[in-house]
Amino acid sequence: MTAISNSRFSELYTPQLASAVPQPQSARLEVATELPGTRQTSLQDKDQWLASIYGGTLRDLLGDNQDYREVEVDRIPWNSSLGQTRALMLKLLGSPAFKDWAKQNDVDLSKPLTINVDSGTLDVTTTGAKQRNPFDFSPPTPTAKSLDIHSFTGWPLLMSVAKTLAGPGNVVSFDTASTATTATIADIARFHGHAVPSDRILSPSQRQASIQQLLDKLQDPDSDTYNERFNFPPQQYLNNQVSELGDLNNRNAVIGVISNVVNEKAKDLEDLEAELQFWQKRSGYEETIEKLQLTIKQRLQNVLDTPVEIDPTSSYFRDHNLKPDVAVTLRDYLVGHGIVLPTNASELKNIAQSLANPPIEKPAHGNLGGAHSWPTPMSNDDRRALAAMTSKFLEGQPENTLLAYLTRGVEYRQNFGASFLEDRSRGIDNVLEFPNVKKFALAAEREFGEIASPNVIADWMLTALYDSLDPLSINATSPDSNRTKVAGFDLANMNLSGMNAQDIYATLSDHLRETGVTNHYNGVLAMEVLLARKAPELLVKDIPETLTKGTHSWVSFVTAVARIEAEAPGSTSRMTYAQVMMRHELAPITLADKLVEQQAQTDALKDWGVYNGVLTRSSTDQYSEEDMAKVRAAFNEQMHQLNESSKTFATPFPVLHEMAVASIKEQNPHLSEEQIKRKVLTPKDSGFLEFPGPYSLVDILINAERHHKDVALDSYTSSDKDIDLSTIALRKFTNSFVVSTFEAQLSVLFDRFERATQTQVKNLISKLPVEDRNIIEHGKITVSREVDVTYSGASNTPVGLEPSPHSIIVQSEFVDASGRKGIHTYEIDGPNNIIRKREDLNDKTPATIPGIPDKSTGPLPPVGDSVVRTRSLIPIVPDGDYKEDVLAPRSNDNVNNAPNSFASEKTQYIADALVKKISIRDNAESLRGTTAFDGEVPFWQKIEDFVVGLIPGYNAVKNFIAGNWREGLIDVAFDVFGFLLAGAGGAVRAAGAGARAGSSAFGSTAKRLVRGAIGALNPIDPKGIAQGFVQEGITYLANSGPGRNNQPSFKIKYDPVKIFRNVENATIGNANMQGTTTAIAATQKNGKWYALDPVSKQPFGLPLKDFVPSA
Repeated sequence: MTAISNSRFSELYTPQLASAVPQPQSARLEVATELPGTRQTSLQDKDQWLASIYGGTLRDLLGDNQDYREVEVDRIPWNSSLGQTRALMLKLLGSPAFKDWAKQNDVDLSKPLTINVDSGTLDVTTTGAKQRNPFDFSPPTPTAKSLDIHSFTGWPLLMSVAKTLAGPGNVVSFDTASTATTATIADIARFHGHAVPSDRILSPSQRQASIQQLLDKLQDPDSDTYNERFNFPPQQYLNNQVSELGDLNNRNAVIGVISNVVNEKAKDLEDLEAELQFWQKRSGYEETIEKLQLTIKQRLQNVLDTPVEIDPTSSYFRDHNLKPDVAVTLRDYLVGHGIVLPTNASELKNIAQSLANPPIEKPAHGNLGGAHSWPTPMSNDDRRALAAMTSKFLEGQPENTLLAYLTRGVEYRQNFGASFLEDRSRGIDNVLEFPNVKKFALAAEREFGEIASPNVIADWMLTALYDSLDPLSINATSPDSNRTKVAGFDLANMNLSGMNAQDIYATLSDHLRETGVTNHYNGVLAMEVLLARKAPELLVKDIPETLTKGTHSWVSFVTAVARIEAEAPGSTSRMTYAQVMMRHELAPITLADKLVEQQAQTDALKDWGVYNGVLTRSSTDQYSEEDMAKVRAAFNEQMHQLNESSKTFATPFPVLHEMAVASIKEQNPHLSEEQIKRKVLTPKDSGFLEFPGPYSLVDILINAERHHKDVALDSYTSSDKDIDLSTIALRKFTNSFVVSTFEAQLSVLFDRFERATQTQVKNLISKLPVEDRNIIEHGKITVSREVDVTYSGASNTPVGLEPSPHSIIVQSEFVDASGRKGIHTYEIDGPNNIIRKREDLNDKTPATIPGIPDKSTGPLPPVGDSVVRTRSLIPIVPDGDYKEDVLAPRSNDNVNNAPNSFASEKTQYIADALVKKISIRDNAESLRGTTAFDGEVPFWQKIEDFVVGLIPGYNAVKNFIAGNWREGLIDVAFDVFGFLLAGAGGAVRAAGAGARAGSSAFGSTAKRLVRGAIGALNPIDPKGIAQGFVQEGITYLANSGPGRNNQPSFKIKYDPVKIFRNVENATIGNANMQGTTTAIAATQKNGKWYALDPVSKQPFGLPLKDFVPSA
């Protein structure tokens, strides 16, 4: 049995969903073997037949005047390499998946398509019918358009076939009306690897010379170009591509089945699930709950019994030995692909969304790990040997580091400027062309032997460069964890808490320069190589500045990055924050993906626990299960409070008028809402009403209750013949019921609003840098309100004006580690959701002022500007019971550790002080003055204006959203606590999250990050994971105890005999892999053995030193 790296779990679960772009070369061994080739004689014969037809046609064109490039050959053998490849392209372009994609993008499939395999674009002609004005009856206007090919679910296969047809070029055009056995001379020439003149018009002599050149290449077996003919895809590769198309058809069929089921039965399931949740919150209804659970399970079983049409050319059909016309259920398909069966409607939808999501494009050089990212990474012994060779190689060179040597004489601005960061893969390609890079790679190969790799130079350069930048990773002797260390820099350092990605990146970059690892010019390359594998989240584009390390949003972000990196290493450096988080919105559907997510979140929670004072940091990065359970509980509690607070701030304010209208409408259905609001009623006697009217029914109902009277409609006359008071009836005490209901809802909202404000303050303090959090937690604090005080009149009465009516001032007298005492002042501004330092108040001492009540928290009457004001701080004492020493200084023995600010009693005191300062209830009561209805603002509207004005971000939203500002307020409510796509403080919609990262064909542009609000994931039982594997030969997962990064070292065991039984040139034997004798498969080249990757079946790595073939 052999182990596979943890990072490759998902590839083994869903091999047919792999996102790598298959290449003709990659279907065969990347190194030439000593065994016979894999091409069948029959295929060779057909290709030779095509070559003879091609040559004959060229000879016929000698002396002809026409442009030979467009001459069609209609006798292409259907079973030749070209014939099969063209047939595959036609089938792919005619597949249901591609037709659906074309329809969504308004593509006219009757027109030729041009695929650029280099840029990944598809040039098409649109029908012109999409997004037309329904009243526009003019003929559609077709237009030329370039589309991103990566938005098509089957783009890897499309790109692979296109590359084969394009030969040495990068562009291929295809007409869906063409046939597989007809192609132009230019098409055939490109497929043979022959260069075709690109000039639009050729002179007669140029045409003849070009034709003769092609004929000479065909007749010269020693020509380099001629030998390209033997690089045609082998039959097995062509067969595999046909299977891939079959797999794509299967996936599209499954998506269609689920979509139909969702449309027909999802609402029923969702209603049952909502009913189940309702009863689960109540006790004594176990029987009802059990019946509902059984009903839901039965309904889902019925859904999973839905038949799915399986393509007979697919790998699933072949691997499961299916027979034609034998039904396969949705359950069979999902289980056969390692997909966890859904337990509710939401999970069912998520499966369809995930299957419809295009795979991510893998960068050419992955995560820049070189040999560190091989299926079995280079051993530490080999790494140390490479490091020693590197040191010896640099002897006598003017540079003392490998980085400086590799970049000698390079134009830094040209190679490491903005273009490098924009397209890192292309930037690394440029680096590989540096003269010294090739020199070093050749020297390494001479020392260690040839490695099996698609890009030998890249692997040698990236491996050696990383180890030279981070020598401690191979030479460390301390027990410290290597998970967060890079080049001597600790990415989990306490001082990074509260920093955003840009600042952390800059801090690491400064460290590398200060320690002499890099200089101002080559630091970009070093940062890319170091971070792409160790901290790829720092390379993601457009990360909001408000997203900071140590927050729950950071946990969600790094978990999302890890999930994508497991699927496509290195890909997140090409993605934006919005693309990463939108992809994360799709929950994992396989056990392997779930495990990747759980392990990534566990690492992130360790750092979160340390930053938030829940854990005391362990230098070995190892924590007990009890410690991790404590972290998960604290994280879940904080997430619960933040979620509830977001919902509170987003809760619609109760509107008394709307409640009154609804009540009147319910009792008088013959009235419209407009009639109920129509002001046409005049009192016969003005009585208790302030004005004679006219009034509406709503006005009368509400005003009667405010004067403790019941509604008496016979006291009014109507000036509108459509509103006959004799036909209108209101139950007794209707007004009392409506108003009391409104008051009850208002009271509940006030309670929730106060709790949300407390949570907001706790969240703001917990997001501060550790230094500031320690100052607040360990210092002697006071909480005050800021007041400008003056004295007026002969009595010299103090009068105050609060410059920030909804802010509080926190002062801390703090003694640092050196014994220096100082005053630190902070302003907590709720409506603007910020804590700012107020050094201008450091010299102010909070004190009560006679004549200004200590507990008066509302704004005091202002005075004229000509009067001198004195800035003062007046203490605020919140309501509640606290320890007597709650404000006293704490011991700073553990000041180097982070305090648990969110759950601190001192933080709670500060939060309660802001609630007291705002005094929602007192201010609301003061707004209940008598209000007329005609042209006046009702009291409930004034209360709403006051309360929503306290919601963080309200003022900004009201300023840029016209009309329905309440909708924008909901966005901000979730943005405040980091649950919006833009990140905390962004409050903007993200657009175009798909791009190359792939966007779901099902998903919407929902702004709220639903999965960003989930708590800690429950640990997955590794014993159950092996059941989810679908690749034969994988037997179980073993837990070898704490491993790297303190994660259980889950290792997938596989049987090489079963895995490689159908792979030609694979020999089973034993070799020493990472210090253990292991059964593996290998292939031979130049008398040396190379291990085979159990996933891709390709050789990799250094020659095996002690491989012994089995008997």
